[in-house]
Amino acid sequence: MGRGLISFFIVSIMLLIPLNVQAHDPKNYTILLFEDGPTPGGVAPGILVENDSLFVRNHDSRENFSHRLQVDLDGDGIFNGIDDYETNWLNSSCELNETGVKIDNNCNAHEVILLSADNGFLQGNISITHQVRFEGNMTEYDFYVNFGEDIHIPPNNPPIGTEEISTDEAVSYPLIILLIISVIGIIFIIPQLTKSNE
Repeated sequence: MGRGLISFFIVSIMLLIPLNVQAHDPKNYTILLFEDGPTPGGVAPGILVENDSLFVRNHDSRENFSHRLQVDLDGDGIFNGIDDYETNWLNSSCELNETGVKIDNNCNAHEVILLSADNGFLQGNISITHQVRFEGNMTEYDFYVNFGEDIHIPPNNPPIGTEEISTDEAVSYPLIILLIISVIGIIFIIPQLTKSNE
């Protein structure tokens, strides 16, 4: 009986100890393609990590202007090589039929780019060319995306007392202390109850 209570106590304490691991939900980062270049003009380090995505959309209001991104994945300065990546040509809108289905399946107004090694994207700074096409004429703008490794470890520097604690953290600590006290109380009460039954 005593060993079972000790085991129960140890397991309970282990379950109550908060793990300081920060999970990351993959996010879509929106890039809007305008007539004078993309907005934002680049993605700085510390914003995106591996397995996040770029949601690229043509927001050029002019008729018959299409846009695309070409990505220099191998870093050789050539954006249309066999190891590189490019989006489809994106239009500002696509004509729909009366049921809301695209009339031309090749028409696209947006595209999602997954920043993953499986997709050829390696962590670091990636050079991109934003191309704007109209009646055979092409304009190009430089663009870049920097993304890092998706690391799930706590930060090296603990927060200093001036930072606010989130509501979830403020509520969870008193609950954990209450649960620990309850478990300790149960450990002391169970032997008393078993003695009274004898």
